[in-house]
Amino acid sequence: MRSLTVAALLAAITTFVAALALRAPDATVSVLAVAAVTVLVTWLASLHGTEEESGLALASPAAAVTLALVGRSSTAFLLPVVAAQVVGGVLGGLAALGLDDSLGGSLVWSEPTRVTTGVAVAVLAVLAAWVVLAIDGGEHATWAAAGPLLAGASLGVGLAVALNPAAVLGLATAGLVSWTTAGIVAGAGLVAAGIGAFAITLVTPPD
Repeated sequence: MRSLTVAALLAAITTFVAALALRAPDATVSVLAVAAVTVLVTWLASLHGTEEESGLALASPAAAVTLALVGRSSTAFLLPVVAAQVVGGVLGGLAALGLDDSLGGSLVWSEPTRVTTGVAVAVLAVLAAWVVLAIDGGEHATWAAAGPLLAGASLGVGLAVALNPAAVLGLATAGLVSWTTAGIVAGAGLVAAGIGAFAITLVTPPD
């Protein structure tokens, strides 16, 4: 139960910060803010790991899928943790929505087309899966910043958090991205996270 609470809390924090970051006066600042909170959440999640199971599964649904498929997280734990993260993301979105009237203006951006969004997220999610496995293998948590930086650069500031399906659904709850876009992003991200878990074996030299 404690792990599920942590997963929900981390998702809520990621979503809330991502929503507030869109109020920044500059797109670069917004993306950097999302990258910073992603690194922080990744580090906090790693503190809950053991020798047998990675705590990084608590960081995002995509990470949970990747780690479950490579045996670094319990498959029985997958659905509960993803559900907890989605709930946390929605709550974070509702919190941001509740503050909407008291905050200043937000950045304006154009959402990419559906095909572009799906393809870009799929490719980036495979790379993100490899980053998760690298961090789980001992690399520093700062590598987690690569996902938001690449997503923000390729899809726009509004989707800098695109590689975290729970946070994207939270942004849709806050009315910051459309539900259609959020659904495409979340679906493509989860599928590609699974593909990434298998694809890593193709590029990793045998022992």
